[in-house]
Amino acid sequence: MEGRNQQLSRMRDRLRMLLSTHLSALNHTTLKPAIGEVVIQQDTPAERILVVQAGELRVERTESGGRPQLIATIGPDEMVGEMALIGDQRHSASVTVSRGPAELLAVQADDLLQAAIYDSDLVMELLALSSHRCRQTNHHLALILEGLEALSTRDKPLLERCCKELDKSTEQALCSTAEQLRRLERTLDQS
Repeated sequence: MEGRNQQLSRMRDRLRMLLSTHLSALNHTTLKPAIGEVVIQQDTPAERILVVQAGELRVERTESGGRPQLIATIGPDEMVGEMALIGDQRHSASVTVSRGPAELLAVQADDLLQAAIYDSDLVMELLALSSHRCRQTNHHLALILEGLEALSTRDKPLLERCCKELDKSTEQALCSTAEQLRRLERTLDQS
């Protein structure tokens, strides 16, 4: 786990350095949104990416007819909105300021793509970030599915292993998921 954190830290440092190299040529603004302010709305056109300079953001996805589900929290030196640079150019989740004071660097997506055309290092770091997040999501999804399977088969040791693994995360959403799995187990035990 520590190796992954160090790798992610190096990736963030490298991406920050590459973005700062191009910043003077990129159309960008600094935003100082209030706590609770929505800075990216799910299903809207993705025209910019945001780099968190200070504060914390909540990333939530709402499925049709459902309630918002916390997917991730994003802190300083992290980027949101980059998924829309490739493929579907609509935001897949809503992003809200959860802790402040927040300061965000908003970079126009088209300008970032233009800079990426001439900087293969920037492209590689954006791909590395996307790949890291995808691998991390796959790992978390597998743990959640394994936990649900453990619930359905009443495999307490497997469920506890999954919950402990989810609890190790710094992501509030995953810790909440572990707690929900444990509550479901208690409910099943009482029935």
